Amino acid sequence: MLPQLVWMTDPTGFHTYFNQRWVDYTGYTLADSVGPDMWNNLLHPDDQARARQVWGHSLATGADYEIEYRFEAQAGDYRWFLGQARPRRDAAGQIVAWFGTCTDIHDQKVAAEQLRERESEFSTLADNVPQLSWMARPDGHIYWYNKRWYDYTGTTLAEMEGWGWDKVHHPDYIQPVVEFVRQAWGAGEPFELTFPLRGQDGQYRWFLTRAVPVRDAQGHTVRWLGTNTDVTEMRQLQDQLQSAYDDLEAKVAFRNLELEHEVQALRRQVGK
Repeated sequence: MLPQLVWMTDPTGFHTYFNQRWVDYTGYTLADSVGPDMWNNLLHPDDQARARQVWGHSLATGADYEIEYRFEAQAGDYRWFLGQARPRRDAAGQIVAWFGTCTDIHDQKVAAEQLRERESEFSTLADNVPQLSWMARPDGHIYWYNKRWYDYTGTTLAEMEGWGWDKVHHPDYIQPVVEFVRQAWGAGEPFELTFPLRGQDGQYRWFLTRAVPVRDAQGHTVRWLGTNTDVTEMRQLQDQLQSAYDDLEAKVAFRNLELEHEVQALRRQVGK
């Protein structure tokens, strides 16, 4: 009645017993299953050599046996199992038998693989967006940055975690930035802020920071997602446009003044 496939061997690894679940899963009778190596033939070809090596090590040393492998079902498909075994010893400490189980972990294994794939996809996306990206706890403690952040700043997570990001801020701007974000964390609302960040070359570039809170079903903030977008060229262009506008304004004002003088001169001539 145990949910696992249960088996026993003698001290040499010769299988002497399998329970009914083994028979139901594999389709092999007890008579067909006993022996030293028949079980290995039911493993996925990619797992057979590793399983023999691990089992052989346990037989040689008496160490507990544990391994994950894929077992073939009688339908022909493979499922992941956790194989475990422990030796039974006599009063003299000699191994007299091995008791083992195979526990179906296929669903957990598939779920874990899907999670790894999603994490890999997320990392690929996060590391290749053009922005410096980060995530923080509800209180603003930053615990993750993407690769572009580290590439730009030349820092590590150990240096940047929490409030360590202030190390790459310009000293002339850091105080108002800290005051602003502390209020923003408390308010729990999306925010924007522009400030310079120091690159690993020692030069500062301007970045537009945007942050949004991620909320649970009850509306509580569970984390913050943020990006830093390089706007240095945009600011330079804006400065150039403003300078050109100011220059144009000055020229127009000067030209208006010249025209006014010319009008006054014409009036004086007409008045004569």
